[in-house]
Amino acid sequence: MKPMRRYLLPIILIIITAAGFWYINNNAPQPKKRPPPRPASLTVNVIEITPKPFQITLTSFGQVSAKSNTTIASQINGRVVKISSRLNNGAFFKQGELLITLDNRDYQNKINTAKASLTQAQQELKLEQAQVDQAKADWKRLNKNTAIPPLVSRTPQVVSAKAKVSAAHANFNQAILDFERTKIIAPFTGRVLSKDVNIGDYVTANSPLASIFSTRELQVRLSLKNSDLAFIELPEVNINNQQSSSLAAVEFAANLIEPQTWRGQLVRTEANIDELSQQLFVIAQIDDPFSQANSDKHPLKIGQYLTAKISGKQLPDAISIDIKNIYQGQFVYVVKEGIIHRQSITILWQDDNMALIGAGLKRSDLLITTLLSQDDEGNPVQIEGEQAPSVPGKPKKRGKKGKKRPGAANNNSGTERAHKPN
Repeated sequence: MKPMRRYLLPIILIIITAAGFWYINNNAPQPKKRPPPRPASLTVNVIEITPKPFQITLTSFGQVSAKSNTTIASQINGRVVKISSRLNNGAFFKQGELLITLDNRDYQNKINTAKASLTQAQQELKLEQAQVDQAKADWKRLNKNTAIPPLVSRTPQVVSAKAKVSAAHANFNQAILDFERTKIIAPFTGRVLSKDVNIGDYVTANSPLASIFSTRELQVRLSLKNSDLAFIELPEVNINNQQSSSLAAVEFAANLIEPQTWRGQLVRTEANIDELSQQLFVIAQIDDPFSQANSDKHPLKIGQYLTAKISGKQLPDAISIDIKNIYQGQFVYVVKEGIIHRQSITILWQDDNMALIGAGLKRSDLLITTLLSQDDEGNPVQIEGEQAPSVPGKPKKRGKKGKKRPGAANNNSGTERAHKPN
């Protein structure tokens, strides 16, 4: 009897545990099924697509260079005795101004010598002509009806004397020219890039003295993207060098010292594609960059970088949108029948702010300008500023006493999620 009592208590505990487990397993609470929530209605801003005229502006940059630049060189030998202050590096000068003076004493002596030689040759010619007249008179007195021979009339001597006069005259003119070349004059109105001579230097013919450039116009070499070529009138010329199109306006800007702008125009297109960049280059020209009209600006420097805005074609009926409304460069979001719809587009041209749409959008489309995510596609949408449509509610289910059934949810249209534009 005692051994049975020893095993009875554990058996009773096992039975009680099994019964409890069975009861809990068969009476677990069941989750109540509820209808799926209605999708939240987004509030977005939209713009209506309206084709309108659009002025294309192309951007580029380049370095300032001189259209006309040259190196002043001496044409004669001599010692520098005077240099104008207008020849200092960076100085401006006007056409015809005296820039450099060479020692002219040797050339003055050459003028005097050449003048004496010329006078002597002229006198010899006059003597020969007098002898000719005397010889003709003597021949006629002795031989009345006979032609005078050339040797008797001293024709060879006269020709030789005339040649000596011509040579002496040429030497005299050359001496005067060399004397004038001791004064080096500015060939045009311009500015000095560098001075390569000092007072006391002895220079020879073709010695470089200074580097200068014309301030009448400057030019900038600008590159064009291949995608931009269809949207600009290039300044091309035909085989007769006749301009085939109007010159596009260009606005240049610099921020070297402070923000400044200059106006210019495209003047020509280069004949080749650049081998390294595989881009086409055009030449823009700035007229009178140092004129009185630009006196309030810091003077342009050769080699200075400028940004350029080039006036391209004006399209009469174009669809243009802000590039911030384009996703991955391939699609936009539009509203169609109250639903967010992703619309693929084709971009014809774009800059840093705007894009021209070639396909995918049409007149009266509602373009969403609010920032969205890919998960928002297909959701119902509420346009900012428009009244939301009324949503009928579900009839409430009540218990026997007219109260809400425990666990029943309030029926509504969902929480509206508003997206603010950037």
